[in-house]
Amino acid sequence: MIAENTETRNPQEITEIPASETFTKLRAMNKNTLTAQVHDRILEMIIQNPSGEQLVLNERRLMEQLGVSKAPVREALIRLCSEGVLVSVPRFGYVVVQLTLKDCYEITDLRVMLEQKALRSSFPSFGEAELTALREQIGNSTQDPSVNVWQIWEDNECFHLMLASFARNHTLQRFLKEAIGMDKRVYAQHIWREKSSLFCPNDKSSHLRIVDAIAGRDLDLACRLLEEDIWSATGLTASSPSGWQNAEISDETAESVAES
Repeated sequence: MIAENTETRNPQEITEIPASETFTKLRAMNKNTLTAQVHDRILEMIIQNPSGEQLVLNERRLMEQLGVSKAPVREALIRLCSEGVLVSVPRFGYVVVQLTLKDCYEITDLRVMLEQKALRSSFPSFGEAELTALREQIGNSTQDPSVNVWQIWEDNECFHLMLASFARNHTLQRFLKEAIGMDKRVYAQHIWREKSSLFCPNDKSSHLRIVDAIAGRDLDLACRLLEEDIWSATGLTASSPSGWQNAEISDETAESVAES
């Protein structure tokens, strides 16, 4: 996911943060919450600044625009680097990694493989306690009919990580958490492209259907519904365009396929 060649020609620096539907200035809260807000705000500005040119972020400018100290900005940038969104170039800044259609498919395809494997492993021992925990998670998720994509994704991430955790495979869980973090950008870009907004309904029906299939002891149905739920968040389909596994696909092609 990290670009091999970090030298850029005529990079475009993001010098202004567009007006946000979520918030305009970050509030000083506890350190972890503030870092998470900075992370989501930076990701939001990347999504709202589509460009064929390579974009560069400046740490000091972000501090000034967001009205926060260096620590949460630095931690958020490091996290975005670990998620493959940015790459740090010494004495230059943080370069936004262009996300290709091939990247989107690979991330989502990996999630499907990991999550279906986890479900098949945990299914024989799935009991009422696990079903209750999943239903409570769905019930405790955001109830507002329209919320920002970050809150929806947090609820979605909690459900999928909880479901996979019943397999008790810590290595799988670690890789899945990383893949879900990378898929967050794919999801937000899909919503922005579809609605030109980062607010949308919080539909939990697909998660309820997965739980109902597990409760009905129908593993094949549960796996199929799980796969559909994962792919639907990206705006892509499991039947990928021909040759995506071996070809680098341009951003223009990614946009045209996603809109078809």
